[in-house]
Amino acid sequence: MQRPTPLRTDRIRTVEPPFGWIPFRILTSGLLAQLSLQAKLLYFFLCLVADEQGMSYYGERRLKDLLGLAEPARARDELESQDLLAFDGTFYQLLSLPGAPRPGSVPGPEKPPVEALAQRRSGPPQQLAELLAALGRRS
Repeated sequence: MQRPTPLRTDRIRTVEPPFGWIPFRILTSGLLAQLSLQAKLLYFFLCLVADEQGMSYYGERRLKDLLGLAEPARARDELESQDLLAFDGTFYQLLSLPGAPRPGSVPGPEKPPVEALAQRRSGPPQQLAELLAALGRRS
């Protein structure tokens, strides 16, 4: 099979620190909380199977079988509406997250200002740490 051409060359995903193909910013930006369980499942599955440009092909029947999704099209439409996915009827392309720096763009300052560090300490990563600590106490 011929390798598909990216649908959106302006939004080819790249590996973002600290993890890899699943960008951590999907959690810290609040996007993950906005998605339905079915959309999250489809997104994570596509992160797993897509190539380095985010391209993947899985038919609706295969997605139903593999993921147990009753309506893959609904999950796909949700991801498209959140600007996370492009679909041309055959191929899927996971997009870089909205607001992500484009490859080759000028990076920001290496050290964030003190105000930004203070905001980070009280934001979602801190809440995640508190949740993990609470779960550890329950075990």
